[in-house]
Amino acid sequence: MAGASSPPPTPKSPKLQPPLLERAKGPSGLDKIVLRDPRGFTAEVRLYGGQVTSWKNEQGDELLFVSSKAVFKSPGAIRGGIPICFPQFGTHGNLEKHGFARNRLWLVDDNPPPLPVNSGIKTYADLILKPSEEDLKIWPHRFEFRLRVALGPKGDLFLTSRIRNTNTDGKPFSFTFAYHTYFSVSDIRCVYALQFLFLPFLSFFPPWIFQAQTSPRV
Repeated sequence: MAGASSPPPTPKSPKLQPPLLERAKGPSGLDKIVLRDPRGFTAEVRLYGGQVTSWKNEQGDELLFVSSKAVFKSPGAIRGGIPICFPQFGTHGNLEKHGFARNRLWLVDDNPPPLPVNSGIKTYADLILKPSEEDLKIWPHRFEFRLRVALGPKGDLFLTSRIRNTNTDGKPFSFTFAYHTYFSVSDIRCVYALQFLFLPFLSFFPPWIFQAQTSPRV
């Protein structure tokens, strides 16, 4: 007489991991891309302005500052995060302050040119900005601005910008550019920057001239 066999154990459902990339909408309805690292680091980049507005460590601490009065809608710029200043930084030109890239809607770049391989980076998003006909009226140069936002293996945030001249006549153009980063700090009196001794800088206070940094700490 054959012995009774017990039923095979029910396999456990695998624990679902959140996607590394997620497209979502913020409270104001603006599209954003959420980057997640399995260790808990996250970042958020808005398609409006191509602007990173959140970067959190594995404990969920916010590392970027966004003003409580920030307006997340066109035509104004988002105050906080990492605004992209292009094709003009500050008021050194004929365009609006810090240029127009931070006030434009960027697109997801589905076919970006290859970048040097970094095996430690698994989570990234690629965006692209091209000028509209209205943009060409105020700055008559055709371009492609490609931006990659990536989370590194230790939660580091990497931004890589590539700007390509696409003028059909082949004429060069000049521009200024900056990441205008707003870091979140608990006490501004304890914040300083090193490695700037004797480097030239342009003062934004009278007489608005290039000067040399004379202090080892800024």
